[in-house]
Amino acid sequence: MASIELIDIKKTFGTVVAVDNLSLEIKDSEFVALLGPSGCGKSTTMNMIAGIESPTSGEIRFDGRDISNLPANKRGIGFVFQNYAIFTHLSVRENLAFALRVRATPQRDIDKRVADIAELMRLTNKLDWPSSRLSVNEMQKLAIGRSAIAKPAIFLLDEPLSNVDAAFRAFMRTELKHLQHTLNQTMVYVTHDQIEAMSLADRIAVIDKGVLQQFGTPEQVYNTPANKFVANFMGSPSMNLIEATVNGEGSLLSLHFGAAGAIPVAPTSILCSHLQACRTRNILFGVRPEDIALSAPDDPRPGLVMQASFVEPIGPRTTIHFGGSVPALKVITQKRFVTELGEAHKLLMPEDKCHLFDPASGKAIRAEVAHVDA
Repeated sequence: MASIELIDIKKTFGTVVAVDNLSLEIKDSEFVALLGPSGCGKSTTMNMIAGIESPTSGEIRFDGRDISNLPANKRGIGFVFQNYAIFTHLSVRENLAFALRVRATPQRDIDKRVADIAELMRLTNKLDWPSSRLSVNEMQKLAIGRSAIAKPAIFLLDEPLSNVDAAFRAFMRTELKHLQHTLNQTMVYVTHDQIEAMSLADRIAVIDKGVLQQFGTPEQVYNTPANKFVANFMGSPSMNLIEATVNGEGSLLSLHFGAAGAIPVAPTSILCSHLQACRTRNILFGVRPEDIALSAPDDPRPGLVMQASFVEPIGPRTTIHFGGSVPALKVITQKRFVTELGEAHKLLMPEDKCHLFDPASGKAIRAEVAHVDA
C-alpha cells in the first residue's frame, strides 16, 4: 500500500504563500499529475511529499500514517528531478546498481535487477558505457531507471522531460506509463505541460497561485472545467472565452455577443438549464475550438457569422482565427481546410459542448443536474 493524503497543507516563505490549504487524496498505485504554470506551487507540494520541505501547517499521511516530520530518507520514495542527477564518472551499470549496493543487496539480485531495468529503459547495449557518453535523452532515462530500480512504493517525478527533445518526450510518455504499470507504484508527476498530464495521469490536480483549482480525471478537467482558469489552461489552443449577455426570461433565452450577433437557445437544452441557473445577465461563454463546426453564412441553423482573420495549417488539422478583435474565436478542423482571409463562415456551436462562467468569480455556472464536483 502507498496512498498519499495531504490535509490542509500550507507552505509560506516569509510573506509569500507558496501553497495555500491544499488537500489531496492520492490512491495506492494511482498516477497523479500536479499541473499548473511556473511558480504555482506544484514543485513545492512535491518537495513536501518528498520531505525536502516541511509544511508550515497541515498534515501529510502515507497509508494513513502522519509522516509530516519524517526525514526524506525514511519515507521510502524515489525522486527524479528536472535536471538528471547521475554520476557521470560511473558507468551506466554502476549508476543503476548504486542504490542497490547502498542497501547491501546481494550481487546476484543486483545483476538481475540491473538487467531488467536496463531492458525496460532500453539501455542494455550501453550498460558498460561511461555515463558521460550518453545523450541528454539517455541520461534522463538513466536517472529514471536509477530511481526506479529500488522499487520505491512512491515515485515522484519533477518535470523529468522538460529538458529533452519533443520526439523523446512523446516516446517517454509511453515508457513512463508502462513503467508505472509494471512496477505498480504510486506516481506523482509535476508538469506545466497539459499534454503530458492528460496522456499520463489517472487524475490531474490543477494548481494556480498555490490553490487547488480542480482535481479529477483528464476527461473531467478538460470537458467540465471547474472555473475559467482550468478552462483556459487545459487545451492547445485553449478554450474560447468571450463575453456575452443573457436576454429573455424562463426557457425563452438567447445569448448576445455584441457585434458578432446573437444565438437563440433551445428551451429543452442543457445550456438553457445552465443559463436559468445564472444569477447574472453578463457571463463568460466558453467553447473549445474543436467543438465548433463551420458552415455557409446562409445556413439557417443558429450560429455566429464571422470572417477569417488568420489561418494556421498544422499537419492534419487547421486552426482558423475569426474576428480581428474582441470577440475573437478559434476553430480547429480535423483536416486541411482552405479559406481566404476575410471570408465569412457561420460558426455552429453544439449546446451540449458550451460552457458558462461567472465573470466575477470565474467559477463555472451549471444547473444541478449537470453539476460535476471539482
